[in-house]
Amino acid sequence: MATGSVILLLCSLFSGILAKDRVPVLIWNNSPVRDNFPAVPALQTIDYGTFQSKYLAEFDPKNIILFIQDALSMEDLSSHPSEFQAMNKWMTESHSLYLPNVEEPGHLTHDLASHGYNVVSLEPGVPAAGLDLKQQDNNLVVVKLPSTLTNPSRSRALQKAVEVMQNVISKIGAKREFTFIFTGLKPSVDISNKYDGRVRVRRAAGGLPQEQGFHSQSCVKMYFKQNFTLNIYNNTGGGKTSIVFDDHSSTDTGHCDGPEISPIRQASLNMKFINGVDPFTRIIFTFNFKFERSSWELTNVDVLLDNSKTSNTLELVTPDISGIPVGMSYSCALPIYFASNDSTTSKMDVIMEGVQMEAFFDSNNNSTFGPAWDCVGFFTVPIWAGLLTTLLLLLIPCIGLYMLSDIKTMDRFDDPKGQPIMVPNTD
Repeated sequence: MATGSVILLLCSLFSGILAKDRVPVLIWNNSPVRDNFPAVPALQTIDYGTFQSKYLAEFDPKNIILFIQDALSMEDLSSHPSEFQAMNKWMTESHSLYLPNVEEPGHLTHDLASHGYNVVSLEPGVPAAGLDLKQQDNNLVVVKLPSTLTNPSRSRALQKAVEVMQNVISKIGAKREFTFIFTGLKPSVDISNKYDGRVRVRRAAGGLPQEQGFHSQSCVKMYFKQNFTLNIYNNTGGGKTSIVFDDHSSTDTGHCDGPEISPIRQASLNMKFINGVDPFTRIIFTFNFKFERSSWELTNVDVLLDNSKTSNTLELVTPDISGIPVGMSYSCALPIYFASNDSTTSKMDVIMEGVQMEAFFDSNNNSTFGPAWDCVGFFTVPIWAGLLTTLLLLLIPCIGLYMLSDIKTMDRFDDPKGQPIMVPNTD
């Protein structure tokens, strides 16, 4: 038993030593682009040796400004485009390279010093004008950016880091030719699952433009955790056609009334499916939303089959999706049921499970949902059952204690030195 514990401890220590942090690296300078520039593998981890010899060497760096963030992941670059607007401009207008997955690029601070670079560190709050840069030697300026881990707002922390980079580049970068590198010491997002890690890299490299099941157009966004089903019932033959829709082949469009239209606004999200809709050639779903009195609701769903000129309107049956405050999303793990009321045509219904949606949100936030307004109230049946059972169990001892406290004792007792108490007993 002790031997097994020692082996497990050694294995955990060994795996911890071998584990290396992988962070993104951005490089840019004003040198001309070479024709034989190596390709960047989006799904492959680049070790430090390959990064330095194969990719950094292509920039032929004489002087380097290394911006080091305490924590950085590719999600920071993709989720905060406004904060990194200045950096996107530098990368676009220069000879640049983006490596999404590099192992411990922070070793540059020690490795380049052994290659003859004059290493100068610039701490947060220290002015950049007084740096000692040697004219004849290669210089490495290490700029430690303000911490993002201690700042409650990561967006604000990244914006502050970019402002520091702008200040340093304006004061130092204009004096001589520099190669600029932006990276982090460790990732800000910890992904232990290998599949999730590959998905992160593909999404950052443009392979996955959006999350599977996520739709966002105009001022409406919806996320389907599971596939939804369309059932079409034949009134004459009594048969049923069921079509399960996934997210891989939909084309999305949308419409949203502007805030100048008041007090009632309309919005819609259209999803067109072409593949996997047999026996039809195409099916278009239109989810209709309404805004009134600072809240929104989902009113109905229009279903258009093939090239029909009229759509089938399916009313929301259960649950009620209305009165959602603007700025909040609606989340429901229970089945959401839509059905048509027109008996002259084929009856239809749509069943969705695991849906989150939001309408009339700020146009600057089209990738994340607001706080969730759940379809299941706080006091569910199990909660009520538990509360009532607890109250009943508490009520029983309370009644018993009350009855014990109501027992009355005698007001007189026998005095052994006096006359005994005599209770006359007559027939």
